[in-house]
Amino acid sequence: MTDVAIGTAIIAYIEPHPGRAREFNRWYERDHMYAATTAGPGAFAGARWVATRECKAVRPPGATWFGDPSRGSFLTTVWLLDGTQSEWDSWVARQMEVLRAEGNRMFAGRDHLHTAVYRFAGEERAGAGISAATALDHPFRGLVAVAVDAGRGAECRHAIVHRDVPTVAVFTPERVILSDAGPPPHDLVLGFTPGDPLDAWGSGVAPALESLGSIGVGFASPFIRTIPGSDAYVDEI
Repeated sequence: MTDVAIGTAIIAYIEPHPGRAREFNRWYERDHMYAATTAGPGAFAGARWVATRECKAVRPPGATWFGDPSRGSFLTTVWLLDGTQSEWDSWVARQMEVLRAEGNRMFAGRDHLHTAVYRFAGEERAGAGISAATALDHPFRGLVAVAVDAGRGAECRHAIVHRDVPTVAVFTPERVILSDAGPPPHDLVLGFTPGDPLDAWGSGVAPALESLGSIGVGFASPFIRTIPGSDAYVDEI
């Protein structure tokens, strides 16, 4: 039996404009997430995540590859099958024209801190950890996202995988879609947490990042899974 595998991922790191978080959340989850991402060819899983004030408070203050660590409240992750990225690109270009033409289908009150296509580069699991391909459909409560020097993602992955972060995936940048930050070449590591991501951060992720030594960490943050159909956490960012 052949398991479905991740080929590429769309990763969108976004900050709504002040006072517009609730409006942004409703627009993104009820329209844009489907109409401009997961309805595209090859997209087989998607999830959204939010960084509350508590999450942002533990970010390394000098890790600024994706901009000011005090900003960046929402993260979108979408998995695509291998070999479908170019077809998805063509689809989304056409779809964006449709949405713009309809006027009220777009939302100007947000900043794309960094939105890009990433290539799946590998994963590591602790114990009976599930596969990265199924991680977005699994009821993980949170994730931790870490950007490190290019080529060092496997080392970071190995450092943070443990009981509280049992599935960790590494991605490499393939193409920038929109980015206010313009980060340097890097590997992006995503670790999924069954429990509170802040607990996982304290129990293993933060000490692991400190142990990486010469590896540059340009971004690191816990995120909580959003609850579709609700405005959970928007008042806490």
